[in-house]
Amino acid sequence: MRAFRRSGEHIEARFEDIEVSVLTNLTEQLHALIDGVAAGGAVEDAAGARLFPPAYLSDEEAAEEFRRFTVDDLAQSMKADADAVLETFRDHGALPVTMGRTTEVRLDRDAALRWMRSLTDLRLSLDSRIAEPTDALAAELSDEDVESLQGMYDWLTFVQGTLIEAVEELDAR
Repeated sequence: MRAFRRSGEHIEARFEDIEVSVLTNLTEQLHALIDGVAAGGAVEDAAGARLFPPAYLSDEEAAEEFRRFTVDDLAQSMKADADAVLETFRDHGALPVTMGRTTEVRLDRDAALRWMRSLTDLRLSLDSRIAEPTDALAAELSDEDVESLQGMYDWLTFVQGTLIEAVEELDAR
């Protein structure tokens, strides 16, 4: 990947085919997780709980009522941000993924902010999988799998960090 950087009034980056594939797959998984939580499931899952934390830790009834009134709007917002990542790749001809191809993406400030929020959601959900795997997931993960997840988390951190720097440079202009 060539890191995000400001180019005039836009922000640009280049992704390798495998990076598009990984980011697309993670984003689609995030979308499914958000749908699951919004439908009333996946709340006990560490990733679901991390993305949709209770508003009141000491009052379960109040937390559930708050959740009932806010979860749909929050889920729609998160899904819209995730969709922005997928739409960017579609609009730039990266989907479906073709092996051996690199893709240049160009974002305006609004799209960059949506990417930032989606990358935050991806990092939160992935970190929760690493730090608090379900019993079933822990039984399936080898040490190499955990290292791979950590590598993806580190890469997402790099992507988000360069995006933040590019937006800050754009805003300073």
